[in-house]
Amino acid sequence: MKQAGWGFSSGTFGELVQGVIDETPFLVTIPIRWGTRAKFIPGENQDVVVYPRHRKKAQIAATLACRALKKPGGTLSISSVIPIGKGMASSSADIVASIRAVAAAYGRTLLPSMIARIAAQIEPSDGVMYPQMVAFEPVKGILLEKWPRAPHAVIVGLIGHGRVNTALHHQSRKPYSPAQQARLAQALRMAREAAYAHDVGGLGQAGLISAEVQWERNPHDQILAQVIEQAHQHGWGVVTAHSGTARGYLFAPHDFRSGAIAQAERFLRSLHNGPVFRFWTLTRSMATQGQFSVALEDSQGQEDRHEA
Repeated sequence: MKQAGWGFSSGTFGELVQGVIDETPFLVTIPIRWGTRAKFIPGENQDVVVYPRHRKKAQIAATLACRALKKPGGTLSISSVIPIGKGMASSSADIVASIRAVAAAYGRTLLPSMIARIAAQIEPSDGVMYPQMVAFEPVKGILLEKWPRAPHAVIVGLIGHGRVNTALHHQSRKPYSPAQQARLAQALRMAREAAYAHDVGGLGQAGLISAEVQWERNPHDQILAQVIEQAHQHGWGVVTAHSGTARGYLFAPHDFRSGAIAQAERFLRSLHNGPVFRFWTLTRSMATQGQFSVALEDSQGQEDRHEA
């Protein structure tokens, strides 16, 4: 028998607030229950083989984790329900889950700050290595502020058509005007206060300000324009992917009784821009890594089975 490891990372529905203040890029996460699970079986050489083969960022993350731990490579497998290129941290979740799986296989647990440093070597990260809401510097992978866990809330979210490359988005991002930075600073303060007060409505209004700044910078985004218009009309809070196609509204559970959640779903479906789902925030702690045993012959035949 051989010891192997598994790792898990949640995704995040876009960013509650994102932008630049005083030349520091930042984002505020809102973790959801959708996520990525990785399994890692140690091998004998330094290479990491990944399945599916297109999960190259996960492969790089596992390789870097093996080097950091001074351990050999192995076989990595990724299973995820997070759609790719929509702004829901699919790549970051792959990376974080893979690093955790490698660490678990070798009987180690890495701090979120260490995982963030490894992730930042690959691409700008979404901060999902931290289980609670955080203000995070995505380019260098630096924790700016650690907030409480997200309050119990539901996001009615549209997964829009198309894909966005996070790394290219950060490279081509236009500068923020002083007025936009002032509004983002206001949104950040509102979000911080709401997070500590477990105020879902306050979080959504902070997200609305950030979405408005995003639309100002990309006025051709007609889907976002309509989402913002409906938010003002009905008093809904907004959560959107600033480098993706996910657009949504943030509600407290009691909004089911008012019919607002069903109304928001009907509106988002009327846009005919992709499927609409309900996403629950991640409000409690959960296991993020562990070990399991594999028979030696199973480990040896892993590649054959994947190729079949």
